[in-house]
Amino acid sequence: MIKRFHLIDQIRGFAIVLMIIFHFFYDLNLFNYVEIDFNRDFFWFELPRLIVFLFLLAMGLSMPLVHHPKMNWKKFWPRWGKIAAGALVISVYTYFLFPTRWVYFGTLHCIATASLFSIPFMKIPRTSALIGVVLLLLKLIFKINIPWIVLSHSSMDYIALFPWIGCVFIGFGLWSVNFHQLSVFRGKPFRMLEYLGKRSLLIYIIHQPILYSLVFCFDWLNKSL
Repeated sequence: MIKRFHLIDQIRGFAIVLMIIFHFFYDLNLFNYVEIDFNRDFFWFELPRLIVFLFLLAMGLSMPLVHHPKMNWKKFWPRWGKIAAGALVISVYTYFLFPTRWVYFGTLHCIATASLFSIPFMKIPRTSALIGVVLLLLKLIFKINIPWIVLSHSSMDYIALFPWIGCVFIGFGLWSVNFHQLSVFRGKPFRMLEYLGKRSLLIYIIHQPILYSLVFCFDWLNKSL
């Protein structure tokens, strides 16, 4: 049995909390209860990018625990299948709910694809980390984009494989220096983060339909009274 490390689950759990907060305000904005420009407001523009960074970093920390020094395909494919299925579910329900902004390559799509592309890089974790830093700097500083899938419409969630796979590579590098073994955050709040982190895929898939439904019902009741 693969040992779980508290820090990795805490990182995932923290990303889940931030994601729920972001999507709650995103839904409030859709129904005009708040006024947020998600493309221009620095906080709201950068928050989803922080969330994606945390998810992919946690992935980079956890993959080698299962698949190094030898790939464990019996564990890889079932997990990959769940992530790919989750990505498909998100594409389908956003296509019907938001046909002009549906998600064709979002966070889960990126995670599923990066899981495949990053396999050989686990053997060179520190070199991978350097490559990851370069990929991110090319985007952040020099605005250089490595081409990836782009459809004609603007997606609600678009996370291209490049440069985002660089976050996974950085996770490999941190794993190689035992960053995942740090246990500095303890106590009840962090145990709650661990609980969320262990169920991150399920929460990722169901949280937005639940939040959207709640805001929709509130809006309907508010207008009916």
